Amino acid sequence: MQNSEENEVVQQFLDQVCRHIKVKKMHPEIREELTNHIEDRIEELQLRGSSKETAIHKAIEEMGSPDVIGKSMNETHKPVLNWRIALIVAIISLIGVIGAVSIDVSGSSPIPDLTARKTLQMGIGIILLVCFYFFDYQKLKKYSDQVFFLLLFMNAFILMNSPMINGVKGYVILGPFSINMLYSSVILLLLALAGMKPIKEMNWIHTILHTFYRGVIPLLILTYIGNSVLYGGIMYMTLYMMLMWLTKRNVKQFAIVTMIPTVALLYFTMPHFNTIKERFMQFLQPIEDNAYLQMKSMEAIRSAGWFGQGFASSNPGLGYVQSDSLFPYLIYCFGWIFGFITIILIGLFLGYLVQLLSKVKESYGRQLIFVVLFFFTIRFAWPILMSFGFLPFVGMELPFIGYGGTNQWLDLSAIGLVLSIYRRKNIIPTAEFASSHLSSSKS
Repeated sequence: MQNSEENEVVQQFLDQVCRHIKVKKMHPEIREELTNHIEDRIEELQLRGSSKETAIHKAIEEMGSPDVIGKSMNETHKPVLNWRIALIVAIISLIGVIGAVSIDVSGSSPIPDLTARKTLQMGIGIILLVCFYFFDYQKLKKYSDQVFFLLLFMNAFILMNSPMINGVKGYVILGPFSINMLYSSVILLLLALAGMKPIKEMNWIHTILHTFYRGVIPLLILTYIGNSVLYGGIMYMTLYMMLMWLTKRNVKQFAIVTMIPTVALLYFTMPHFNTIKERFMQFLQPIEDNAYLQMKSMEAIRSAGWFGQGFASSNPGLGYVQSDSLFPYLIYCFGWIFGFITIILIGLFLGYLVQLLSKVKESYGRQLIFVVLFFFTIRFAWPILMSFGFLPFVGMELPFIGYGGTNQWLDLSAIGLVLSIYRRKNIIPTAEFASSHLSSSKS
């Protein structure tokens, strides 16, 4: 039988359906899907004794109105914005602006014009969010290997040639902005890792080579050279292991690709053993002399009460009030209720990201969301828990709320990427979906 799409009647039907579908890139898939349904029905009718011409017209008639099918598919497949995530990110970001204004008015910040700087950083971040929202995230996948290699090279060069600033290396000064490449590169490396060739498609030689390339070398650069145990070591290693688990061929392969980097991480953290031990002992025995920031943070929260000390209240005991200690400062000013509301908003945000994992079916998009979800979970949970004394005090600020410019750009860019994934989640029609549309159009 001649391909039914070559028949003029079928062509006209398909053209009429696609006329209502605004996403042009979907037309070939939709035409193919509908053609398969028409051909199957034509074959059934011919087996029952109908002539080819009669079978074609009957099959087209049974498909239903092409206008109804086209409009229905256009509604389902058109790009959509996840308003819940966009709105809750806007609210959480607004909390950060309120905090900056309060700090500015109280005179507590060592940074001049904190509110203006915070607003500028957030404005740049919003522009990046919008750009990533309209960008087709799938185009990033084919450049994952190049991005991963470039990030490793840039970090190795910058870390070996940059000075130590407040115990941290990797700062790049670009005019009025300072960018910490080390912190920025962790999530970028992991996002690139999500788009690289899955290890289940590798033989044993390639598995070993890529274990060193993807696991050991990044840890060497970030942890040993960059002196970053939490960001460069623990966070990268944990998500590396999760991504390897998702793309493994079997448990034996997974054991190999994780055991070698784990041993390497332990070796690379040996120079930091005394610092880690000291931080751990400060956490276990929080005495005023050796756990000043932790004690002052807990003291500020305890003294806040339900409604706080009031807008622009000053608390000289809180260090790094614009970043690491911003959450206890917000509670100190606005009270326990404000703190609970902030935590609830953060919980809703993370919950919406979890929901996205069940709604997005494309594997690359799911892995990107998984990386972003884990990264935000750690960066929200640690500053909150350390403020209450449940985790050691480290240099980590709340996403969207803290001042940090580089983090602000990356965080909002990551949200733009997530929204882009959700926006395109219905781009590729499936047989089941097309069938449901055909049945609904005939009813």
